[in-house]
Amino acid sequence: MSEFSITFELFLLLLGLAMAEGLAGFARAFKLRSRIRHGRGTTAGKADREQIRIGWLVPLAALVVLCHQSTFWLFLYDVRGNVPLNFLSVLALLGLIGWYYLISAMLWPDAPEAWPDFDAYYMAHRRFVWFGVIGIGLIAELGRTVYSVESELRDPAWMYRLADWSDTFGTLALLALPFVSHARWALGLLVLILAHFAVSAAVSPWIPF
Repeated sequence: MSEFSITFELFLLLLGLAMAEGLAGFARAFKLRSRIRHGRGTTAGKADREQIRIGWLVPLAALVVLCHQSTFWLFLYDVRGNVPLNFLSVLALLGLIGWYYLISAMLWPDAPEAWPDFDAYYMAHRRFVWFGVIGIGLIAELGRTVYSVESELRDPAWMYRLADWSDTFGTLALLALPFVSHARWALGLLVLILAHFAVSAAVSPWIPF
């Protein structure tokens, strides 16, 4: 067991807190939708409650971020035996996971009355979210290149081609998200990225993610 493996559980706990923050948004949105549907009281008036719209952009964005956080967990597991334990490595991982937590905290509006249209909230905060995800992804790929161990190839070639095409389209869609200001285009890109993660999940028993 390496020195870094001793603190691996701590980083998993912190990453779990970041993922829980994103999941908590789904619970709050579900409760909000239930209150609106049944006409129960909220801090807003009846007219305001009727105008609150959750939409698709924020929930799909939260799913994409959760998938990216899952891949970061796989990254930590992949490099846990090779990363040296020192103050720099601890600060670097704390910074990355803390960054993920901030992204998760910004996915959902805390006060729906201030943002009755969740799609508008997404558009206002999309650059912070997606530039953050892109930055963490680039740093994680650099770390994987430096610290990961090459695994033996044991799968059909067509699976690699499928995974490569999926990665290409998923990456291009993610890079475009911060700059897309049209709701329908953003929705299409989010669906494309989730399809990429579905393909990655399907081939993951044979191809390391």
